[in-house]
Amino acid sequence: MAVSPSVVLLDDGELERVRVILERLGVEFALCRRPADAAAVPRARDLLVCSGRRALAMPELGTTAGAGPAPLWLCVHGQDFADLRAQLRALGVHYLVHSAVDQESLRLLIEMLLHGQHERRARKRLPLGCEVTVRAGKQIQFARLLDLSRGGARLRTDVALEAGDWLELELPLELRGSALERLSGHVVRAELGVGAPGREAWSIAVELDPLSPEAVLELDAILVGANPATRISALVAPPETRPRERRRSQRRAYRRRVAALTASDSDAPRVALGHDLSAEGIRIARQPGLARGMRLALGLYGSDGGAPLVLEAEVVVDHGPRGLGLQFRNLADAQRSALEQLLGSLPPLESLGNDAETGSGLVLSRIAIQKA
Repeated sequence: MAVSPSVVLLDDGELERVRVILERLGVEFALCRRPADAAAVPRARDLLVCSGRRALAMPELGTTAGAGPAPLWLCVHGQDFADLRAQLRALGVHYLVHSAVDQESLRLLIEMLLHGQHERRARKRLPLGCEVTVRAGKQIQFARLLDLSRGGARLRTDVALEAGDWLELELPLELRGSALERLSGHVVRAELGVGAPGREAWSIAVELDPLSPEAVLELDAILVGANPATRISALVAPPETRPRERRRSQRRAYRRRVAALTASDSDAPRVALGHDLSAEGIRIARQPGLARGMRLALGLYGSDGGAPLVLEAEVVVDHGPRGLGLQFRNLADAQRSALEQLLGSLPPLESLGNDAETGSGLVLSRIAIQKA
């Protein structure tokens, strides 16, 4: 039986820029141009991208038969108005993208839909690609707002900002509301990257300050496609679960301060905050000097205060403001059994109460960096 492609691109030749993005990302995709009917369109495993013309001409695209869950559906159109959004929403289109959106925002969206689906996010995140005014102390600069959620934002700036800096983001006129003219927050990560040819740029992750209830409503209107000024609009909520996201074990609440000892720290461990633990790995707060691919010796302390359970782990995911994801490696049977006993003493993550914020009932760990 033939394997369905990850992505299907369906158009009449006007979505060439999407094809370029898929090729540069190295994504497995099928190009389907000017098909006679919906039956001639192969079923995508993960993402269907089509033009507005094709979506309206083939409304059955979202219900084509096939094994497994339906793919996410992204529609690119040159016009955007309330009636069109309503029509596409009724068809089951998940995202509407105006054809005038910049290439970087479109790429970020496609990456998010293909790869971000394998993480469960508590907050919706939407690429925007608009220009904002950033005020940090006496410094004022323009920046590109790459993406936005209720709790955070990502920016690209020409002038460096540092972790801990407090700043204000003034939204463009078309996205402002009576209660949401600007956002404020502090920088949690700043990384040097590449911007325009020959110029450096900074990627800035911002944790946003709490908003008033009125401002939350206006922000949600941006995130759920109710604001007509967005060039990327979420029309239908994606499925809450996808087969690839199923975890082999339930995550457990693990929010206590973590003692992290690295080779450069000698006997003076740094302090971080643990977030959650499973039989496969653990998520911890960001720590200077830890990066993807790094192998660690991780000591997990149980509530009995006895000797730590020492496990090998690798930093595999950078969650940005949400911390670092570590995956356990080369566990022996005895280590796995001891880890399961530790997990059994912790509450499920989904049932966290008020005690979770103070870290009661959880455990300490100690980290030592190993050379690869």
